[in-house]
Amino acid sequence: MLLLLRAFGLNDNAVKRSIASRKAVRVPALFTLPLPANVTMETSSIQGRSETIVIKKYQPARLNPNRPRVLFMHGGGWLAGGVDTLDHLCASVSHQANCLVVSVDYRLSPETPFPGALEDCDDALSWLASDPSLGPMPAAGIVVMGDSAGGNLAAALCVLRAQRGDSTIKRQILLYPPLDATLASESMSINLPGLERPNIVRMMDMYRGKAELTNPLLSPLFFDNFSALPPALLITADIDPIRDDSARYAEKLSAAGVHARYLNYPGVIHGYFCMPRVCPSAMEGITEICKEIMASAKA
Repeated sequence: MLLLLRAFGLNDNAVKRSIASRKAVRVPALFTLPLPANVTMETSSIQGRSETIVIKKYQPARLNPNRPRVLFMHGGGWLAGGVDTLDHLCASVSHQANCLVVSVDYRLSPETPFPGALEDCDDALSWLASDPSLGPMPAAGIVVMGDSAGGNLAAALCVLRAQRGDSTIKRQILLYPPLDATLASESMSINLPGLERPNIVRMMDMYRGKAELTNPLLSPLFFDNFSALPPALLITADIDPIRDDSARYAEKLSAAGVHARYLNYPGVIHGYFCMPRVCPSAMEGITEICKEIMASAKA
């Protein structure tokens, strides 16, 4: 457990490492599985508003043109991880759902505080929705997906686009996301090595810069118009201090009349999608993600 969290750069010395080394973090081989053989992976770049943004495309051998495009944001506490960090998750989703998945290499904190990472993800979303090289946009539109800090960015993208009156995002898939920077969820009493409350506060402070804790682009749970958000699938780990953020988010969506499906896997820790070799719940979760993507194509 502690080894995995440290592998993702969430130990006390993480910020002392170079940005390049933090972006290069990968899941140790003993935790993950071989990638699907029929998924093509291509790393390239697009132009963002601030600088060039690296992206990674995952495309199955038989792309279903009716399936939505998926924009993926990796986790790592906003301070670690890159487009290669969760290859197994992205490639498996692309393979099983027969869809294009694009992972975005957003700028990391503390070098680039909020809203830098969100701006990069927003720019990648605009590119994914409009670039002619990708062919016609599927009627199912775009699904945003992210794990941990990436789940926060995916939810924040939904808030940002809703504030603009933009309906580009058709569905959000959030994997154990932190959604309340005030850390008010009851599950914050869970003591998980690497995600102790002081460590979460430290990571949040490095990311948020001067933003208010209740800014809905930092804390999507504080958004004031949940009826404007897209349907959601939220998947959590039972042994996770930020677990209840997702339950609260699902409740707010449902109360606003928005479809929300919440799945909590017992006996697993934060980050378990990174270790499918040793955690069957990771593969079960991928199946649920692909069901959600395919369902969005029929909606």
